[in-house]
Amino acid sequence: MNFPNILRIVILLASLSPLAAQAVVIPLTADTNVALPNAGAAQAINIRPATKALLAFDLSTLPVGITSSDIAKATLVFYVKTVPVSGKIQASPVTQAWNETTVTAAPSQGAAAASSAIISRGNTYFALDVTNLVLDWVDIPANNQGLVLEPDSSTPAASITLDSKEAIQTSHPAYIEIALKGPAGAVGAKGDKGDKGDTGAPGLAGANGLTTSVNGVTQIAGAITLKTTHIGLGNVDNTSDANKPVSTATQNALAGKANLASPTFTGVPVAPTATAGTNTNQLATTAFASNAAGIHAIGESYGGGKVFYVYDGGRHGLIAATTDQSTSIPWYNGTYRVTGTTGDGVGAGAMNTAMIVATQISDTLAGNFAAKVCADYSVTVDGVTYGDWYLPSKFELNLMYQNIGPGAAAPLTNAGGFAAALYWGSSEYDGSNAWYQYFVSGAQNNNNKRYAFYVRAARAF
Repeated sequence: MNFPNILRIVILLASLSPLAAQAVVIPLTADTNVALPNAGAAQAINIRPATKALLAFDLSTLPVGITSSDIAKATLVFYVKTVPVSGKIQASPVTQAWNETTVTAAPSQGAAAASSAIISRGNTYFALDVTNLVLDWVDIPANNQGLVLEPDSSTPAASITLDSKEAIQTSHPAYIEIALKGPAGAVGAKGDKGDKGDTGAPGLAGANGLTTSVNGVTQIAGAITLKTTHIGLGNVDNTSDANKPVSTATQNALAGKANLASPTFTGVPVAPTATAGTNTNQLATTAFASNAAGIHAIGESYGGGKVFYVYDGGRHGLIAATTDQSTSIPWYNGTYRVTGTTGDGVGAGAMNTAMIVATQISDTLAGNFAAKVCADYSVTVDGVTYGDWYLPSKFELNLMYQNIGPGAAAPLTNAGGFAAALYWGSSEYDGSNAWYQYFVSGAQNNNNKRYAFYVRAARAF
């Protein structure tokens, strides 16, 4: 695409029709994807589960005096080169300055402001409505730090490659097209008075007059006197309540009820479960007995979260937090190092977390990382504060997925409320990589510790 020619054509059309709505093309000034080393000179921009694209635009091409109230719509137009994995992408505002030639880590960003349709084919232009982003930039120019493109949360595995502005042989740089509102038209002339309408349809017939006879009983002096036999109630017994007869069916039903004094039950009777700690003559249900004995089951809300593994007859097990402790946090604290946390299995995550925090805490004093947010987490339920949380091991992370995550059988399928995303575990692969799990397919793999994934804390009981 010859981008400068498009800009000249749009400006020319705007100058030829000053009273109509105009379209202005906002040129791209910087584009890259976050990578180490820096990828600012690359001819392709990669959007991956752990790789974000950064785009910046120059709003100075807008006509002088334009405000957000003059803008009808703003559309981001980009050229998709290849689609290794189809899916949606979302656009969010960048909230700190960045440089195309030096950026190697994702700058801070705001909430997602726009989402595309499914992208499934390459060598094609796609458009994304970014009106709200551009309105904010026009009103507050300092907020224009560009935007970030990444897989939409509904399709986190999407993998898409765009042409960058450095791809001069194909010349498909992204741009924003802004449609400006035209001036209001003149008020039209008042129309002629309409013709008189047709006569309406006749109304419904009126109600019938008063009844003069019921079941053969004729009105006498304005009154109709009916007996029980006239209306099919000839067999009604008008004796006192104590002497009224009871049908055989009702008598049989009453005979099957237990007496209030010393009742005897059959079958599987159900009773309300008493509150924990109750010490009265109230009947104890099996649920009350299990709670009193400290027996718990997978999927039960207990100990500040949801039980996802039990052993020793349900007296011990593992609990997952009810929410994610982060939706985007790296495994490391800014420095690659071997932490020695290769432990795996039930309970291994607690030792792994302690070793990770002790090893990495001094790398970046103000930093934060996956194991630390889990260790810092605490929650208070029914007056009890639970603060012994940790980042689960690879094995424990899979138990979460299989027992209360998307891999669980009904009715516990995703009872833990996990996102369709990548979750870090505490088991280390080597100095640069650690294990994670994809909470859609259940696949486990290792990846670079600097990538920002979800985390969900666990604790033992």
